[in-house]
Amino acid sequence: MRIHRLQVQAFGPFAGRVDVDLDAAASAGLFLVHGPTGAGKTSLLDAVCFALYADVPGSRSRRSLRSDHADPGTPPEVVLEVTVAGRRLRITRSPEWYRPKRRGDGTTRVQPSVVLEALRSGRWEALSTRHDEVADVVKDLLGMGLQQFSTVVLLPQGEFARFLRAEPEERRALLERLFDIGVYSDVEQWLADTRRTGAAELDEARSALDADLLRLADALEPLATADADTALAEGPLEQLADRLGAVTADLAERLTGSLAALDTSEGAEGAAQQALADGRAVAAARARGEAAKARLDALEAAAPEHEARTRRLEAADRAAGLRGHLAAVERLGREATDLERAVGDGRRRVADLGVEAGDDADLLAERVAALDDTVAAVARHTEAARDLATALAEGTARAETLRARHARLLLDLPTARTLAADAAALVTRLSVEGGRTTDLGAAVAEEERRLALLDEVEADRAVRAALDPALLAAREALSDRLAELIALRQRRLDEMAAELATALADGEPCPVCGGTEHPRPAHATDPVTPQQLAAAEDEAAAARATLSGLEARAGALDAAVRTRLEVLDGADRATVVAARDAATASLAQARAAEQRLAEATAEQARAAAEADRLSALVEQTATALGTLEERLGEVTAEAEAVRDRLSEGLAAHADCPCRGTEPAHHRSVHRLLTSLAREQEALAAAHQRRDEAAAALEAALDEAGFAAVDDVAAALLPVAETDRLRDLVLAHGRDRAAALAVLDDPDVAAALASPAPDLAALVEAHGAARRAVLAGSAAHDVLVRAGRALDRLRPALAEQAALVVRLAERHARVRDLADTVAGTGADNTLRMRLSAFVLAARLEKVAALANERLAVMGAGRYLLEHSDDRAARGARSGLGLKVLDQWTGRVRDTATLSGGEAFMASLALALGLADAVREEVGGLDLGTLFVDEGFGSLDDDSLEQVVSVLDGLREGGRAVGVVSHVADLRSRITHQVVVTKGVSGSGVTVRAGDAAPAA
Repeated sequence: MRIHRLQVQAFGPFAGRVDVDLDAAASAGLFLVHGPTGAGKTSLLDAVCFALYADVPGSRSRRSLRSDHADPGTPPEVVLEVTVAGRRLRITRSPEWYRPKRRGDGTTRVQPSVVLEALRSGRWEALSTRHDEVADVVKDLLGMGLQQFSTVVLLPQGEFARFLRAEPEERRALLERLFDIGVYSDVEQWLADTRRTGAAELDEARSALDADLLRLADALEPLATADADTALAEGPLEQLADRLGAVTADLAERLTGSLAALDTSEGAEGAAQQALADGRAVAAARARGEAAKARLDALEAAAPEHEARTRRLEAADRAAGLRGHLAAVERLGREATDLERAVGDGRRRVADLGVEAGDDADLLAERVAALDDTVAAVARHTEAARDLATALAEGTARAETLRARHARLLLDLPTARTLAADAAALVTRLSVEGGRTTDLGAAVAEEERRLALLDEVEADRAVRAALDPALLAAREALSDRLAELIALRQRRLDEMAAELATALADGEPCPVCGGTEHPRPAHATDPVTPQQLAAAEDEAAAARATLSGLEARAGALDAAVRTRLEVLDGADRATVVAARDAATASLAQARAAEQRLAEATAEQARAAAEADRLSALVEQTATALGTLEERLGEVTAEAEAVRDRLSEGLAAHADCPCRGTEPAHHRSVHRLLTSLAREQEALAAAHQRRDEAAAALEAALDEAGFAAVDDVAAALLPVAETDRLRDLVLAHGRDRAAALAVLDDPDVAAALASPAPDLAALVEAHGAARRAVLAGSAAHDVLVRAGRALDRLRPALAEQAALVVRLAERHARVRDLADTVAGTGADNTLRMRLSAFVLAARLEKVAALANERLAVMGAGRYLLEHSDDRAARGARSGLGLKVLDQWTGRVRDTATLSGGEAFMASLALALGLADAVREEVGGLDLGTLFVDEGFGSLDDDSLEQVVSVLDGLREGGRAVGVVSHVADLRSRITHQVVVTKGVSGSGVTVRAGDAAPAA
C-alpha cells in the first residue's frame, strides 16, 4: 500500500483545508514529519486511519475529530489517495458533526458520509457511498483491521517500548490483537466448554442415578435391612444390574406368600361381617317397635289438646277471609281524612298570598295561567334593565381609567426609547472591544514564546561557553596521544633492525642483504611491542572520539542558537517584554469589555423590550378606549327600549287575581291554586270509595257467620301462629299413622317376639377379622408397590449406571486435555496455554526479524531472544523477552537497557512485528511506513545508525516517514512535512531537498 496524498479540512487542529503531497515529500524515500508539540503531527496519522477505517486508534474518540478552530459551517473532511494491490483509490470521509441551523438558533446533526473512488483511464469513478461496502473493500485489500494497521504502518514507539518491558501476560494482549489465533483460542474455549459441559452432564447423570436409587430405597425400606440397602447403593456401578436381579427374585418369593395369607384373612372377615349385619338388623327392628308403642301412648294422652287446637284453627281460617275487607275500609277512611286535611292547608296557603278561594280554585287557576307569558316578559325586561344599568356604570368607570392610563403611557414612552438606544450603543462598543480577545491572546502567547526562545538562547550560550575548556583539553589530549603514537611508531621503525637480528642464525642468509655471516647484529635497548603500539592507537582513537563528540555538541548548540535568533529577527529582551506587557494590558481591557458585554446585552434586551411593551400598550389602550365608548352608546339606547317594554307588561298584568306585581308571587299563586283544585277533586273521589267499601264489609260479615266486626278481630290470629297450629294438627295425624305402620311390619313383630342380640361381641369379632385383613393387605400392597417400583426403576438404573461410567471416562480424558491446553495441567510444566504456545512461535519469529535491524542499529552488540523460562509463583510462561549482550556473552532483562538502547530495541521490535504481521495477512507490500517519536534518547552515533536502518527500509520504492521533533533530524533528513500551529489553527508545508526546515 502506497499513500500518495492526504487532504484534511476542519479536522483536529486544522481549521482550513490542508493538502499534504506525500509523493513529493517521499520522493527521496525517507522524509521527516516534524513540528512543535500539539501542532497536529499525530492528527495527520489519525486522518489516514479515519479515512480507511472511520475510526482513530488509541483512546481518542472519533466524536471529537472536528476542529474547534474551524468556522461553524465548515464540514470536517478527510481525503486519502492510496494505491493498494495495483489499484489507485481515493477515499473521502466525513465524521458526524453539528452545523448551525439555517433558520433560528441551535444546531442540526449531519450524518457521517464516505465516498470510495477508483482511478480508471485518468478519471475518478465512484465505487460506493455505503459505509459497510467501503469497510469490506478496505478489509479485503489491506487484510488487516485498525489495530493491526496502526501497529504495522504507524509503528507507535511508545507502545513497543512498553511491549519490550512488559510482563508476559501484558505482552500477550498486543500479540493477540496483531495475530489471528482465533482458531487456537476457539480450541481452548471449546475444550473448556466441553469440560464444563461434561462435568455438568456427569453431575446430572450421577444426580439422576442417585435420585432413582433413593426412590428405590424408599420403596424397599419396609422390606430391606440396613445391610441390604448398603449393598444395593454401594459397590461398583458395573455390578448394579446383578444386585438388582437378586432383589427382584427375593421380592417375588415374598409376594407369593403374602397373597396366600391375604386370601385366608379375607374369608374370615366376610363371615364376621355377615353375623354383625344380622345382629344389627334384629336390634334395629326391636328399637323401631318399642319406639312406635311409646309414640301411640303419648298421642292418646294429648287427644283433648289436639281437638281444641283444631277448633281454634277453623275460626281463624274463617276470619282470615274477611281480612281484606277490613283493611280496605280502614285504608280508604285514612285516605279521605288526609285529603280533607290537605284541602284545608291549601286554602290557608292561598289566603296567605292574599287570594280568597272557595270551591272555585280551578277557575282562579285558569285566570292566573292566562297571564303567565305576560309575567315572564315582565321578569325578563326587569332583569335586562338591571343588567344594562350595571354595565353602563361599569363601562363609564372603565373608560375614565383607560383615558388616565393612555395619558400616563404617552408620557413614559419617549424615556424608554431613549434608554433602549443608549443600551444598544453600549453593546456595539463592547462587542468591538471584546472581539479582539482572541487576537490579543495570540499576541501575548507569541511574545511569551519569544521570551522563552530568548531564555533558551541564553541557556545554550552558557552551555556552549562551558564546553570551551573541555574542547581545549580534548584537543591537547588528542595532540599528546598523537605525539606519543608517532614517537612509538618512530621507535618501532628504528628498532626494526634489532627485531630482524633476533631471527638471524649462523649459516642462514640475511633477509635484507642475503649474507650468511652476521658479524655485528643490531641490539634493541628498549623495544616497542605490538601491544604497546595498539594501546597507543586505542588511546588516540578514544581522544579523537571524545573531541568529535564535544565538537558535535558545540556545533549543535551553535546551530540551535542561530536558528532561534533567526526566529527572533534581532529582537532583544527589553523589546519583547515591552511588546508582551502592551499586549497583556490590551488583552485585560478586551476581556473586561467581554465580561461586561453579557450584562450590557441583557440590559439592552430589557430596555428594548420595555420600549416595545410601552408602545404596544399605548396602541392597545387607544383601541380599547374607542371600542368601549362605542359600546356605551349602544348600551344607553338598549336600556331606553327595555324600560318602555317593561311599562307595557306591568299595565297588562294589573287585573290578575294574584293581586301582585312580582313574577315570583304570580307563579306561587298559580302553583298553589292548581294544587288546591287537584286536592278538592281527589277528596270527592275518596269519599265515594270509602262508602262503597263499608257496604261490601257488611255483606261479608253475614256470609262468614260473624255478628260484628269485633268478633272477627277476636278470631283473627297472626300468620305465624296460624301456621304453627296447622303444623301441630297435621303432625298429630302423621305421627299416629306412622306408629301404626311400624307395628304392622312383620320384621318388627318378629324382632319384638325374639331375644335381643349381643352387638358388642359381634362388633369385636368383626373388628379383629377386619384388622387382620388390613394388616395382610397393607403388607401385600407394600410388596406390590416395591415390585412395581423395582420393575419401573430397574431398566433406568441399569441405563443410568452405564451412562455414568461412560461420561466419567470421557470427562476424565477431556479434563486432562483441557487442563494441558489451558496451561494448568500437571503435564504442562511451563504453564503455557495453547494460544500462548502459538503466540510464542510468532514472538520467536518477531525476535528473529527484529534482530536483523538491531544488528545494524546496535553495532551488533545486542540480540533479542524469546524466552520460555518458567515464571515464578506459578505465573504463565512462554512469552518472555531477554536481551543477549554479545560483548559480555550474558543474557539481560530488557528493563536494564538504557533509554537509547531501549529505543533501538523497541524500533527493531516494531519493524520485526510489522514484517511478521505482513506475512500473517498475506505478504501485503507496504509502500508507506511511519515511525512515531522516540529519537530524542539517542546519541549522535546511535542516531546515525538508526537513520541508516530507516534509510534501508526504502528498498523497493518504499516511503518511510519519521515523526519527530528532534532538531538534529532536520539536517539529516532533508525531505520534510512541516506542521505549524497558531491561534487560528495548524498548517502543513511540504519541503523537499535542501529547503530550509521550519523552526
